[in-house]
Amino acid sequence: MAARSTPQRSATCTSSATTSWRRWRRPTLPGRAGRTAASPWPESEMRASIGVAALIALGLTGWMASGQEAVRAWFQSSEAAPVEAAAPAAAERLARVRVMTSTAAPVSRELVLHGRTEPNRAVTLRAETHGRVVELLAAKGERVEAGQPILRLDAREREAMVAQASALLRQRQLEYEAARRLGDRGFQAENQVAAAIAQLEAARAELRFREVSLGHTLVEAPFAGLLNDRHVEIGDFVDTGDALALLLEHDPILVTAEVSETRKRHVQVGMVAEVELADGTIGEGELRFLSRQADPSTRTFRVEVQAANPTGAIPAGMSARLRLRFDEVPAHELSAALLALDAQHRLGIKVVDEADVVRFVPIDLVRAERDAVFVAGLPLEVRVIVVGQGFVRDGERVVAVDVEPGSLTANLMGLGR
Repeated sequence: MAARSTPQRSATCTSSATTSWRRWRRPTLPGRAGRTAASPWPESEMRASIGVAALIALGLTGWMASGQEAVRAWFQSSEAAPVEAAAPAAAERLARVRVMTSTAAPVSRELVLHGRTEPNRAVTLRAETHGRVVELLAAKGERVEAGQPILRLDAREREAMVAQASALLRQRQLEYEAARRLGDRGFQAENQVAAAIAQLEAARAELRFREVSLGHTLVEAPFAGLLNDRHVEIGDFVDTGDALALLLEHDPILVTAEVSETRKRHVQVGMVAEVELADGTIGEGELRFLSRQADPSTRTFRVEVQAANPTGAIPAGMSARLRLRFDEVPAHELSAALLALDAQHRLGIKVVDEADVVRFVPIDLVRAERDAVFVAGLPLEVRVIVVGQGFVRDGERVVAVDVEPGSLTANLMGLGR
């Protein structure tokens, strides 16, 4: 048998692609140029492969046809389904909020003013004569009664003047009596008798003046109060008009504040006011004074409330808050956290109506306390959104879940009272 011819490799380097093609090129039959050898696969195996491919193509065609029928049936069933079947799915998409039923109760409107305490009277005791301080009769910070001595000045000079005036008065008295007797007998002119009377009255006036001057050496309290300060010590020399001590009257105590022009119409003399001090002490007082002239710099009016302070425990100069109540109106007690603003920047509350639709209702703030606010402008009974109000808008339908007043949610929101 003739040997199979093998292609000669070129001396030069050929590309790898050409080498690969030549490697798998079918061999030519010997003696027949250009004719390829028969396929190396048996004819039976080739027929089996063609049958398998036909079966796979037929299966794919059937699967695609069945899928189209299933999709068509699904759409037909969806169109035939009742419209009410979509209602539960829509309901599941509604926002859920918690609401509590609030009932209005009578509440007084309140005007809150910030001020301070002041003594009912504050007097600086001053020297009415000159002299040296020789005795201190009351200590600083001591409570004194009306007429109680506080200090004494050196009175020796005044005592001597009183004695001198007394002697002169006795002399003038004798001269007058002698002139009167001579006048009755006709031995004394009337003008001389009149002169004796004048000198007698002058001596009496001089004695009274000296006695008053002597009395000024003893400084007394003009009213009962607290000796809050003393400006002199023993040995100090004071002149007429020098400050000696500061006396305060703390019972009753005054609470003063300023009321604006717009709120002045709510204030009347005789109103009962609640007084709350900075230390938490709470009491009551009566409004005794309302200025009829505004302060030129602040355009506000001074208000004075008088409160009892029998023990003097309330000091002057302490910060205080006045609450004046008037006009009783029906109002709801709510947590301040429930207040909201609408697009027009109005203060209001979000509620739910009978159809579970959110409604924004503007309110009137009647009174505010530390843990609650009292608002008017709502119906007497209303369902207030207490949880979730920040996630719903006016006109939106929601799923409202009622909250009992004594529940944990209500207590956390400050609504359990």
